Amino acid sequence: MNNYFIIGKVNEGKSYLFNLFSKTHKTISNPKANTTIDVIRKNILSENFEYNIYDTPGFYKFSDFTNLLNKISELSLANVNFIYLTSSFTNEDLKICKQLHSNKFNLLLFSFKKINEKDYISNLFTKIFTSYSDNLTTLKKYLSNENKKQNSNSDAVNKKTIAIFGKENTGKSTLFNKIMSISLSKTSPHLHTTRDSVNWDIKYKNQTLEFIDTAGFIRSRSNRKNFDFEKLSLEQSEYFIKKSSLLVLLLDANSESRLDLSLIGSLSKRNKPFLVLVNKIDLIENKPLYQKKFLKYLSSNHNYYSSLNIYFISALNTSKSKILQIVSNQLNNKFSFKTSYLNKIIKSVNGELGKIQKNSKEFKIYFITAFTVNQKNYFKISCNFSKKNIKPHIKTFLSKILIRELNLKGVNFNLIF
Repeated sequence: MNNYFIIGKVNEGKSYLFNLFSKTHKTISNPKANTTIDVIRKNILSENFEYNIYDTPGFYKFSDFTNLLNKISELSLANVNFIYLTSSFTNEDLKICKQLHSNKFNLLLFSFKKINEKDYISNLFTKIFTSYSDNLTTLKKYLSNENKKQNSNSDAVNKKTIAIFGKENTGKSTLFNKIMSISLSKTSPHLHTTRDSVNWDIKYKNQTLEFIDTAGFIRSRSNRKNFDFEKLSLEQSEYFIKKSSLLVLLLDANSESRLDLSLIGSLSKRNKPFLVLVNKIDLIENKPLYQKKFLKYLSSNHNYYSSLNIYFISALNTSKSKILQIVSNQLNNKFSFKTSYLNKIIKSVNGELGKIQKNSKEFKIYFITAFTVNQKNYFKISCNFSKKNIKPHIKTFLSKILIRELNLKGVNFNLIF
């Protein structure tokens, strides 16, 4: 498949052109300089043609362009083409286009307005879109004709989309780059480094997984939520959260807060599978004690709208294979239940438990929740007995009922009261 990178100096309209192709995954188009800071990809697909188009950061001088070209080279893509966007051709543009031409790249010249042919060297370009009454329509038609679809894209049909979501500075871009094995998303200790949602595909166990690094969540009360960049970034994040197969909520082990609980609650209400990754666990001195306190804090403050799947990781130190395994397990998770569904079976479970209790106080369940911690499955049972007074035969019988009712044969789990 052909890959077309829109490149050009700062504020030439690259994001605007990208959005005219993309329609759904729109990058932030703004007159302020350096709005786009990452490489953004969109697959352009129809019944008759298919190709990828990319928005890129603008450059001021040749050295900036060289850095961008190196970044594109790191992506290790085949069939790389460039659409050079400019409103007026300068000596700096000429130098850059000569460099691309000498490297045997397919180079298209595009402008939203007419440019005099005397201002550039036409031999540098495979095709020129600067002198038509409607350059955009002509460019789109050219790309459609050059990228006729040969086969049905089975990868697109079977693709799973995973959105990485969370507060600012929790390490989302670091995690994304670890998974991709390349620095696609810019990382920084400053707030709101990620503006546009960055997406990329990876193959794992014969499946295509598309990961999306979204902009950091901003508190609803914050004035920054209504700033230009922040508002558009959050709209993008919401779009990808809605279309994702799986949501990954990234929390910071060093900043436990009630906002974490509200984010868990808001995601669980979306009726989508999601998992919670507690990042930066490498910075915690007593990890077992921290994990125990974290789970106690979570279980005492959160009413579990749905199953929780929690893992403690370090985006810097946890291996890529481990992270992908966690994601893959959650995509194929059999231990995932809406709490509302679990609570529907409580009446019948209590009825069956009553049959095995003679001459003793009736054991009664109030509600059941399910969660996974570091790949260990648990049912949390709220009941009228204290933990130390629950007889072993009740635990065994309850386990058998849950296995039968929830089709959990072969799935290991523990009961906690």
